[in-house]
Amino acid sequence: MRNYRICLAVVLLLMGGAVWAAGQQMQSYSSSEGSFSVQFPSGDVKHDTDQVALKEGSSSTLYEFWVEQAGGNISYMVMYNDYPANYPNDGADATLARTRDGAVKGKTLVSDIAINLNGVPGREFTATDSTWNFTVRQFLKGKRLYQLIVVSSTNHPATQTSDFMNSFRIE
Repeated sequence: MRNYRICLAVVLLLMGGAVWAAGQQMQSYSSSEGSFSVQFPSGDVKHDTDQVALKEGSSSTLYEFWVEQAGGNISYMVMYNDYPANYPNDGADATLARTRDGAVKGKTLVSDIAINLNGVPGREFTATDSTWNFTVRQFLKGKRLYQLIVVSSTNHPATQTSDFMNSFRIE
């Protein structure tokens, strides 16, 4: 009986370790066009582009990269867009606050702090609504806005948010 318990304990430890390791796997991703690199959680990295209207009547191309997990209940995303040269420049803090305000419209803002990434100004904030949790980091380098977003349903918490967010680099 003792040998059976030891074998069972070893198997459970090994299985637990395998599950933990699988849940922690990250994959390198870089975009030379976007001048960034990041570690996405395991999964197919998808990408797309969208045209977004800006307040001044101009538009910008939004480049999107993401990995979905848990049947679409968790998404890890990197997005960037370049503001046109003639887009009003009222400073990084004001631009980041404005994009934060747009992102949290209709949601509850939980936290919000100013950050920087190697001297590039940014904001980190979290928000919730009745179904989703949002963690966002934004950085404004010149006219380029980078956004890292983790969205998870309240029933499926994202467990790799810190690893994902902390791996982001602007090249």
